[in-house]
Amino acid sequence: MSKHRTRILAAVMLLAGVGTWAGADDTDKAEAVKRDLKKFEGTWLMASGENDGKPLAADVVKKARLVIQGDRHTVKVGADTYVGTHVLDPTKSPKTIDVKDTDGPFKGKTVKGIYELTDEAFRVCFAPPDKERPKEFTTKSGTGILLHEWKKQQE
Repeated sequence: MSKHRTRILAAVMLLAGVGTWAGADDTDKAEAVKRDLKKFEGTWLMASGENDGKPLAADVVKKARLVIQGDRHTVKVGADTYVGTHVLDPTKSPKTIDVKDTDGPFKGKTVKGIYELTDEAFRVCFAPPDKERPKEFTTKSGTGILLHEWKKQQE
């Protein structure tokens, strides 16, 4: 076999391998998303919340509810109800969530956040609509960032 054909064959094999690795990464990500979506399923009660560096009022926290089915959510916090969809990326660090509401105060806007999730609880930190994603689970005055902690409601 000529040197030229050997180089072409090596290049084709390398590209085939890269495609296989990329496919495996996509499959791993899809499985991780599926796993986290399954953990999110159900009804959640707010355990605590902050907005713009200030704690949410105790009565707001006590009455807040979140229902998640697949990639759809309905959140009731205070007088507001948010309905929409969310996209997860559990392969990032921290894990990311993008929310697009179809009803409520953020209707039609994208809200970027980060999350931590266990079987029984999760916390999420969101920037205001169309702002840069938070990098840590904290709020500060003047940022508009919110932080919520939720506990799964026992059936």
